[in-house]
Amino acid sequence: MRDIRTEARKHLGFFSVCAVVLAATLLLRELLESYRSVTEVVWVFAVILVSAATTFYVGAHVFIFLVLKGDILLQLSTHSPLRKLLVKTLPLATGFCATGLITLLAYATTWPEQGRAGAVAYAVCAKLASCAALVSLAWLLGLAAAGLRGFYLRLLVYAGGLVVLVGLQAAAVWSTAGLEGTGWAVGASTSYTGYPVYYGPLGVCLGTPFTTDSTGPYVLSLVLNILWMGVCLLAVGLSSRLRRRGAVRLHAS
Repeated sequence: MRDIRTEARKHLGFFSVCAVVLAATLLLRELLESYRSVTEVVWVFAVILVSAATTFYVGAHVFIFLVLKGDILLQLSTHSPLRKLLVKTLPLATGFCATGLITLLAYATTWPEQGRAGAVAYAVCAKLASCAALVSLAWLLGLAAAGLRGFYLRLLVYAGGLVVLVGLQAAAVWSTAGLEGTGWAVGASTSYTGYPVYYGPLGVCLGTPFTTDSTGPYVLSLVLNILWMGVCLLAVGLSSRLRRRGAVRLHAS
């Protein structure tokens, strides 16, 4: 736990600033009723800016660690690959989730009263899963890009891969749940535009009634995000086994 706390202290300042920006902007929006048109614009801008910044921050730190081999002490430690994954990503996922929940719960106040409790419970779980999906996708792509030569090729595989995988996940949910012709919106809003679903880190508000149907978009998107976590853990476990096998062969020779 000590190494996780040490890693968390590295990111505490950044995520604290993001949380303060969101909380202060939300407070001003609620207090300055006479300037509501201005404060709503500021709130939307703050949500978009913070969301983009936190996503980039998480992705950049995983890229630096896996691809550029940063954080030498953790690289040279005797921790297993799974332990390194947890040490590096748990603080990042926690900070990303905390800032995201501020915007989510603020937006939830605009939702219809009927069925709000269930929708909020789902949305919180979906947000938690999306945070885990982000670090899982980033870790998988980092492992794939680390074996390539050339910085820009690695960056292309890493960043381009994230766009492609998120897009494929959205397309899979869209086609499976039959959402053709459904209204949707991406980004912040100060009014109800639908309930959110998450494709990895990407949040999309769907103009469809909330449902827990297993073939509906809300459950499907949640399941796919959880699957990314499983795939990531499987890849880390496989790399750990290959590393142990290589160490045994080296020792035997």
